[in-house]
Amino acid sequence: MPRILYRYLILEILPPFGVSLLGFTSIVFLGRMMKVTQMIVVKGVGLIDVLKTCVFLLPYLLVFTLPMAATVGILLAMTRLTVDQEMIAMKTAGLSYGQLLPPVLGFSLLVGLLTLGLTVFASPWGQQATKDLLKDVVKRRADLGIKDQTFNTDFNGMTLFVNRVAPKGGHLEGVFVYDFRDAENPLTVYAENGDLSYDREQETMLMKLHDGRIIRWGKAPNRWQTLEFKTYQLPLQVFSFALKGAKSESEMSLGQLWTTISQQPRGSDLSNRALVELNQRFAMPVGAILLCLMAMPLGLSPRQHGRTWGLVLGLVIFLVYYVIFTASWRLAVNARIDPGLAPWLSNFLFIWVAIYLWYRTVRELPLLPAAWHPRRWARVKASG
Repeated sequence: MPRILYRYLILEILPPFGVSLLGFTSIVFLGRMMKVTQMIVVKGVGLIDVLKTCVFLLPYLLVFTLPMAATVGILLAMTRLTVDQEMIAMKTAGLSYGQLLPPVLGFSLLVGLLTLGLTVFASPWGQQATKDLLKDVVKRRADLGIKDQTFNTDFNGMTLFVNRVAPKGGHLEGVFVYDFRDAENPLTVYAENGDLSYDREQETMLMKLHDGRIIRWGKAPNRWQTLEFKTYQLPLQVFSFALKGAKSESEMSLGQLWTTISQQPRGSDLSNRALVELNQRFAMPVGAILLCLMAMPLGLSPRQHGRTWGLVLGLVIFLVYYVIFTASWRLAVNARIDPGLAPWLSNFLFIWVAIYLWYRTVRELPLLPAAWHPRRWARVKASG
């Protein structure tokens, strides 16, 4: 009988879990893909590169959507069993909530292990692969990101306006550049025409301008300068990251994070970020298990609070968990709290929430005390 029961519970969980995973991932994925589409499809890069970007982006998104979908899947499965009186039938047959826990616990541990694989291996690989793909795209399409007669701010520290961009080859006509990378000495460049190319040695884009004028100014009146040129070169930094330089902490392997922590001065920005990232990769899988275990008592609550109460409360708890998780990350990066402890704060808090929920469920008490119930507050307000 336990095998039949466990199989039945797992089969109840899988359909809502699958639908939720597909729905949540699609929603988050579409939000991310809008920027990727604007950056790649609209600017003339092929479908293959778009599909590669989707594959590389997926592990990062699953880190968040997989625990969310598992939580909702367990919660909806338990809610259906309770509302349809099947849970009462199981209890009448002599089964306790503790005997129904093993399949949910096993499913939760599996979700935690999958999340661990995503945070430790898949997500860093995907983010590094995305960066490499964009670098390769720039090598093949030097004019990526530049539109005719549009002020372009994709290049860090610059505003670029081009009257006409050739369909292929990177040739530009009627170029205006406002370069504010040096805040003390910004400059404006006008040129009749120019060409874009990719410098493989320096791993950066170069814009070679012809027949133009440079206007440079500073705070002092005697700092104004006007220069005319036949040829002038400007290096361009594409996208929101540098094409050349060290990896960000989200792209590093565990070994690279340990190396960064040991080599950087304790308390420095790089050390704090690496330490937070290292702990975050293990804290998130533990959080996924906790959220799944909390979903079961929440799903068993509709008989006291109505059909939708458990679902609403579950989504609120899920949202609160990630708000605390994100807030602690920001505080740790800014050295307001211990970087090694910060990613675990939400888990420490929600362990007690899970214990509380299970305690009241096993004793067949309402999840919220009677004094906290919304109907009681409504009656008090009406009588007052």
